[in-house]
Amino acid sequence: MKARRAAEFFAGIGLVRLAAERAGWSVVFANDINPNKREMYAANFGDSDFVLDDIGRLSGSDVPDIDLATASFPCIDLSLAGNREGLNGDHSSAYWEFHRILTEMKGKRPAFVLLENVVGLLSSHGGKDLRDIVHSLGELGYACDILLVDAIHFVPQSRPRLFVVGSLGGRKSSLRDLESHSVRPQAIVDFMSANDDLRWRITEMPEPPQKQRTLAKFTDRLPANAPDWWDSSRQHHLWTQMSPSHKEVLAYLRDSKQSRFATVYKRVRPAGCRAEVRADGVAGCLRTPRGGSSKQFVIEASDGDWRVRNMTAREYARLQGAPDYKITVPYTQALFGFGDAVCVPAVEWVMRHMLAENAARL
Repeated sequence: MKARRAAEFFAGIGLVRLAAERAGWSVVFANDINPNKREMYAANFGDSDFVLDDIGRLSGSDVPDIDLATASFPCIDLSLAGNREGLNGDHSSAYWEFHRILTEMKGKRPAFVLLENVVGLLSSHGGKDLRDIVHSLGELGYACDILLVDAIHFVPQSRPRLFVVGSLGGRKSSLRDLESHSVRPQAIVDFMSANDDLRWRITEMPEPPQKQRTLAKFTDRLPANAPDWWDSSRQHHLWTQMSPSHKEVLAYLRDSKQSRFATVYKRVRPAGCRAEVRADGVAGCLRTPRGGSSKQFVIEASDGDWRVRNMTAREYARLQGAPDYKITVPYTQALFGFGDAVCVPAVEWVMRHMLAENAARL
């Protein structure tokens, strides 16, 4: 059987690679511009296939023969929490460099393309940005499908992400009987139906797993005297930033006879900076530590008491589905790497079901 070869663009710390390898692909080329992320990547996968450079300086001839090209291109201009400048913004416009490389690979284009980005891409510029992506891939011969997969199906982290999967050649699917699905919700169905002139190839998808995993199983058990726990002054200040309803949530956690774990994060609200407790056993979406609102903290509470600390880098790794990932860099560098990365089992699930199904159709 021919080995399935993949190239990972915007590779970051290599979590797409980890997902691809689990799904039976061999990554033979990787590219990213960030040397700190490359350092983490190299510690886990080596760097013989890694090209540290701006994607704008690469050409199609630099890429070896591959069957799959993945691209988790920058989301800053597409995120609902970002500047919403869209696909032509300073960061997210890097997609067009990826498209240029595919264009230059005429005659040896990969059979599949897998894009991953934030859900905000679906609504960016009223859907025009996503239409431009699907249209641009169609011009290269790719028919596309769109999925929305949340990491919560695999790990206790709320992290919905949009996937665009392009397949080279083959017949265009009819949208006549397209129905909403847990990973193709009505918003995607509406988008596809409103753009039925584009090249679509619909894949029958199974329901994602419903794994019962809670935050408590992903947290480090640190002794009460560990230096990681905040001192009383800092902890009290966090408490003062909680609204009455979130103080009630904390009181509920404190009343437990067994240790209860929750996350807390800060948000800017009309009334100022607020600390919000999430106690449903799920972490919020991991982000890079830019500003106070981006970090999540871990609360442990029981027997009328509570304490709080920063989430550890190892906890970040577990919540991204990479519990054994080697962490050899400083704490903040690791958080930047994992916060910008993907949830490994979510990407693996998409690869196993989307690419296998489409491969059978070629």
